[in-house]
Amino acid sequence: MKALVTGATGFLGSHIAERLVKRGDSVRALVRATSDTSFLESLGDVELVEGDVTAARSLGAAVEGVDVIYHAAAMVSDWAPWRDFQSVTINGTRNMLKAAVAAGVPRFLHVSSDAVYRYQDLRHGVTEESPMETRFGPLDYYRRSKTAAEKIARRFQAKSNLAVSIVRPALILGERDAAMLPGLIAFLKSPSAAYMGNGRNVLPCVHASDVAELCILAATRDIAAGETYNAVNPEHVTQRDLLDTVAEIVGIAPPKRSIPFRAIYAIAIALEAAARTRGWSHRPDLTRFSANLIGIDYIESASKAMRDLGWQPQVTRREAVRRSVEYARSHRRVQPVSG
Repeated sequence: MKALVTGATGFLGSHIAERLVKRGDSVRALVRATSDTSFLESLGDVELVEGDVTAARSLGAAVEGVDVIYHAAAMVSDWAPWRDFQSVTINGTRNMLKAAVAAGVPRFLHVSSDAVYRYQDLRHGVTEESPMETRFGPLDYYRRSKTAAEKIARRFQAKSNLAVSIVRPALILGERDAAMLPGLIAFLKSPSAAYMGNGRNVLPCVHASDVAELCILAATRDIAAGETYNAVNPEHVTQRDLLDTVAEIVGIAPPKRSIPFRAIYAIAIALEAAARTRGWSHRPDLTRFSANLIGIDYIESASKAMRDLGWQPQVTRREAVRRSVEYARSHRRVQPVSG
């Protein structure tokens, strides 16, 4: 099977490409001229095609002759102007879907996010049938753009011959993570380290290789055409579990205090306001998105993927953190802690 992966030089996209190569698929990656393609080149069997999801005319060569597209490219940030999210996540998704239809590609896997769910529903538990968010706060650009992109993918599924499947990952950990784990470690090393609230909120994690496996199952099984799947490890993990595990494996002390979540949220609002006066290049130490990401319950079910596709996550939270830390250390993103 010939597969095209967008976002292949990024975190999840690189794991999808790696897993496809291991299973013997013919893999093509859409890469920008400025992309670091060293990992893809190390896989040995990945065809690199230059293009950009934001430039529709650059996509023709990439989609030609492929059987399935894995669309993992998106603007992943909690601090950037709306135009960037609109260009990459929303317009980029639309451009890829149009190119797929024009080229007669039969299958399309869209990587969405659990960020499309409403916070009030996540606290009580969500399935793929739960409603998507419709009301977004100021600067809530990531969630707004991912929700809009998924709606576009659904419209193409309904109005074309393209079979679209959607995967909604929870908090992803793993090798080549340049954002989540380094951010947690920096937070734990800082004077402001604390549990957000009592720290006992459910914070489901999933290893990138397990998400990649679900993406492949959803993109290749007939039963998955037109379906949506949550990607979350069923292991019960709380905020304290995650932060304590990261601290232990890195070799630093876990937080010694808790700060009420309302106070955390108020601090995030103030820091965002101060940062806005200096422009988008000055990201605040805490945003409302990151406070919600760590400090509230995310109760999600992946029973549909397990039942319909036989998906079984293989990597525990502890092992996912260990692999993330080892990779970060080997690439000097985490400095060893001396005694």
